Amino acid sequence: MSKKNTAIGLVLVFLGISMYLRNYNIGTGSLLTLFLGLGLFYAYYIKKEQPFAIFGGIFTAIGLMYVLHDIRLFRIDMTFETLLIVLGIIFMFIFYSKHAQGFVFPGMILPAIGIYLILLRTFNDKYTASSIFLLLGFAFYAIYFIAYMGSSGWPLIPATIFLLTGILAYAFSFKVITWNMVYMSRGYLWPSMMILAGVLILMNLRKRRS
Repeated sequence: MSKKNTAIGLVLVFLGISMYLRNYNIGTGSLLTLFLGLGLFYAYYIKKEQPFAIFGGIFTAIGLMYVLHDIRLFRIDMTFETLLIVLGIIFMFIFYSKHAQGFVFPGMILPAIGIYLILLRTFNDKYTASSIFLLLGFAFYAIYFIAYMGSSGWPLIPATIFLLTGILAYAFSFKVITWNMVYMSRGYLWPSMMILAGVLILMNLRKRRS
């Protein structure tokens, strides 16, 4: 019952502060992000678990930045794409400083998505729509070389799949390859794909044994 009352009290306090600060053009989303970060810091203070401190710092910094932006003390045009790239850089910093292997994934994948969104907004869809596969492929190759080279080769599998998918998508987009050509060469295409898949699996097994 006490936890329920605490939650209700916190929600009411947040709503009251939000309504009050709307007079100063501070958005609810900015405050929510800031309070989420502060809440994670409080969780870290109680439980002493590092992820709470990491994500608390991220959300607090973002929330504070937006609050300052709302009250025009700090003007910055932070788009969602830029935010993804910044978060990726933060995750990579954590990866290198704390040697936490799991952080390399958002550290590489989030900037790839951010760059894709920037390209999509800047250029024609014909030239950028399929670039997400190439970017994700490069991201997984980077993950392999940064964190897994010499220990495991599994990131090479999604990396190669994404890269080949991107190349094929661009080939279809620019009509270098057509569905009629695929149908005509089906007797060679599927065996080639099976051979490639087998080679990737064997490479992964060899890496594990070594």
